[in-house]
Amino acid sequence: MCKRQGEAMNPRHQPVFFAMALLAWAAWGVACAPEASARRVVASYDEFTSRLIVLSADQNGDGRIDQWTYLNDNRPLRGEADLDADGRIDRWEYFGAQADLVKVGTSSRNDGVEDTWTWVVPLNGEGRVDIALKRDRQIDRREFFQGPTLVRAELDTNADGKSDRWDRYEGGVLREARFDTSLSGARANWRILYDGQGRFVATEADLERDGTFVPATAGGVGVVRGGRQ
Repeated sequence: MCKRQGEAMNPRHQPVFFAMALLAWAAWGVACAPEASARRVVASYDEFTSRLIVLSADQNGDGRIDQWTYLNDNRPLRGEADLDADGRIDRWEYFGAQADLVKVGTSSRNDGVEDTWTWVVPLNGEGRVDIALKRDRQIDRREFFQGPTLVRAELDTNADGKSDRWDRYEGGVLREARFDTSLSGARANWRILYDGQGRFVATEADLERDGTFVPATAGGVGVVRGGRQ
């Protein structure tokens, strides 16, 4: 008896593995012809090399293509999907050289603009999410997690490709924000401390940039620039 294949997963954190699912649907459709007509898979080939380059599918069976996998022969490169059938892409998947899922892109406003990328495999025990706060595909915030808990973040506040703010969290609460007020991407010379409830405690400066912070005096070392807390 033929069964309906995989349900949609959480679009931010759960892998779907587009290419493998599409290939499975294609094989499954041969044995289940009535259902295959509703959930069709379409293969597209390069006009000159005859290589398979795209597999398209109607995942929800409404008669419209809503899932695309781009390939180099049988190796998936990336995938796209319209999970809510509104005509806009809301999930992007990126694959590595071994056809392993590397990261998943999503739209924070669900409007078809890709602005958040969740890395699938933890690095040094930390999960990672990259964010384009201006929604221009330029990553200016990176969040790091231990399990589901946010532990730190790095921000590039002047879009020069280098971090100039570093946030530390405990239990998901911001406890420390460090800044490089020169915006040179060097090291922090200013920091703000917060208590366990995220309330302001103190402002400190490291004028020598040697890692030693002291209470900041009136006038300080300049105006700090923020980001999302």
